[in-house]
Amino acid sequence: MGTSTWHRSPETEEWRRVRELYAQPGVSPREVVARIVAALDPDTRAGMSAPAPVTCLGALVEGAQLVATRGMAATLDHLGVGREPAAVQMAAGLRDRAERIIADEGLASRFGDLALEAVGTTALAIATLHTAGAGIMEVPLSVAESNFARFHRDRRLHDIAALFTGHELDRSFRHFVARDVADFVGGEGLPTVSHANRLQDAVAARCREARKALRLDDYEDALVPTLTMAPAERVVRLQPVMAAGIDQGLAWLGAGGG
Repeated sequence: MGTSTWHRSPETEEWRRVRELYAQPGVSPREVVARIVAALDPDTRAGMSAPAPVTCLGALVEGAQLVATRGMAATLDHLGVGREPAAVQMAAGLRDRAERIIADEGLASRFGDLALEAVGTTALAIATLHTAGAGIMEVPLSVAESNFARFHRDRRLHDIAALFTGHELDRSFRHFVARDVADFVGGEGLPTVSHANRLQDAVAARCREARKALRLDDYEDALVPTLTMAPAERVVRLQPVMAAGIDQGLAWLGAGGG
């Protein structure tokens, strides 16, 4: 698939059209994203909803359900991490949980590595909801608990799936850009490394916006029973949810939505 960071993107006409944007002044993140979507081959698209990313989604859903039924303190103890700062510890604990399952089940992949990064950023986003102005380290355990628990109690686990999809697209598209932009630093489009970094950040932000366009409500009933399932069963149950999120997100990004 050519997804390793140290490999350039494939030598196809579609990827050539992506790379040519990096040489242009005032490169548009929206256009970069749309052209990357057009360049993705079927295997790469499938990799973004393969068992490892699905396992990461499962860890986040499990986390929300555990917090709703046991409380945040007990969940953090269950995950084997400290209690403060709660947002950071929850993110670390869920990432470790997903990483252990991926290793035990032999599911490791490049997109799995990227999805593990997305577990942490998604968990932080959930824990810090409605805390504008407060730093991650300052969010009380009670607030993080309320933010996680409400997704289960309000039957909005599908919103976690949408949020995670946006963050997985963020990490994946950062990767797609990063493997090529170094060749263009110093040119008109990307005069400095800072310009390249800002482009990656803008592309990632654009990808996170895709979550607003996702319609995963119909999958709520599929998400609810996953807490009691074995890892392999959970992958089978959640793979259609992850695939739908990725397909819808890529369609919206490819069409220049928003």
